[in-house]
Amino acid sequence: MDSNSVAGTAVNTRIVQRMVDALVCRLTGTNSPAAAWATLVKPTDRVGIKVAASGGAVGGTRPAVVEAVARGLRAAGIPASNIIVWDRNKSDLLAAGFSTDSPLYRLRWTDHLDGYDPQSQVTAPVIGRLIWGDSKFGIDDGSPVERLLSGGEQLSSTSHYSKILSQQVDKVVNIPSLMDSFLTGINGAIANMTIPNIDNWRRFTREPDHGDPYLAEIYADAMIHDKIVLTILDALRLQYAGGPFPNPGFLIDHHTLFMSSDPVAIDSTAIRLIDENRAISKLPSLEKSTHWIKSASHIGLGKHLEQDISLIAVPVRSPSPTILKSNAPSP
Repeated sequence: MDSNSVAGTAVNTRIVQRMVDALVCRLTGTNSPAAAWATLVKPTDRVGIKVAASGGAVGGTRPAVVEAVARGLRAAGIPASNIIVWDRNKSDLLAAGFSTDSPLYRLRWTDHLDGYDPQSQVTAPVIGRLIWGDSKFGIDDGSPVERLLSGGEQLSSTSHYSKILSQQVDKVVNIPSLMDSFLTGINGAIANMTIPNIDNWRRFTREPDHGDPYLAEIYADAMIHDKIVLTILDALRLQYAGGPFPNPGFLIDHHTLFMSSDPVAIDSTAIRLIDENRAISKLPSLEKSTHWIKSASHIGLGKHLEQDISLIAVPVRSPSPTILKSNAPSP
């Protein structure tokens, strides 16, 4: 935590840089940011930075955090042309303050016409109705019987990964923001790498399950799990209601970054922090909409119990950011 890191939408980029540098050095046990990032990526890697832009400049991932990571990657020998910052929608990225001509990275988004990979699929026993933006919308490849049974609607049990994830990046640094979501409870580490990276995604967020167990199972796919090298939770500000869209009426400055190799520990901590603020405002707990956190823990993605998670404060000249570690052995 550093109380000077943010004041409303104004972010102190120098302090944020020191926070990110201190965290990655502590996490990797190295003495310099360049050496730290070099333990996570190699110069030939194409490194993606997945942001959460739907919250805009109010509650989304802050560009200052992303730029701090990009500078560390550059110091480790990654050329700017091999650093891709992305989310689903261009409009969200621009509203959140990301630049199409940054010297530190390339900005990318998923084109709704040609942005999904037909060879990289997610199949699950839950049917979704295709709409504009889904890669197969408007393409009639079903039988007459299927069309009759569906009442003329396009239904599918298949989703496709974004080509950015499947074809354009080798390693990923995941940077969600500390925000709730009416879709999945929170818009955290696991949700940020799953829902925005596939089409026909609405079928995974329906009540009463809100993504359980599918968020965990999709994240466990090698397409996602094997590419993630680090998760950084942008908790400089905390939005506890109205997400995953910006709502300044439910926003507080929180002045913190969390970093971990355990996405479940990140999300479990995010749920606790958001729920604490929801309770103050007499809003209902997120417990019923975040059962997927237990599913993620049960399949070995990380630890969700508070007693199994250590919060380690990392000094940065003044107050400190935070690393999360799992205390319990992996299953």
